[in-house]
Amino acid sequence: MGNSITENIKTGTVGELLVQIRLLQYEVQAAPPLKDSGNDLIAVCGESFRGIQVKTTASGNLHWNNLPEHYHILALVNLIGEDDNLHLDQSIVYLVPMKEVNNVKPNDGSLDKFIICQDLINELFANN
Repeated sequence: MGNSITENIKTGTVGELLVQIRLLQYEVQAAPPLKDSGNDLIAVCGESFRGIQVKTTASGNLHWNNLPEHYHILALVNLIGEDDNLHLDQSIVYLVPMKEVNNVKPNDGSLDKFIICQDLINELFANN
C-alpha cells in the first residue's frame, strides 16, 4: 500500500489539474515543472511562457499567502461541491497577474475580472 494522500494534497492537486484543463480549453499548454522551484505549473501559449502559482480551496475561503518570489500568474481555484462530490464545471478559476495580486481581495468582487476567459488569456500571454 502506498502512502496516504492528505486532504490538502488532494485539494491542491485537483486545483492544479483543473487549471491545466481550463488553460487547455484556451489553447494554453501547462505542466508541472520537473522540480518544484516555486511555480506549480509552467504554461506555454505561442511564444509566451508563464510561471503559475496555484492556490486552491474547497471551502470557498480564498486566500493566498506564502507566495514565491518569482511567478507570472496566480491561479486561484474555488472548488464547488459537497463531501467527495466535486462539480468541476461549476468550480471557478481566477488568473491574476502578479502585478495585480496586491490589488484584489477574496470577497469584494475585485477578482471577478480575472475569471478565466479568452480575453484574459490573450492579455496574460501577450508576447511583449
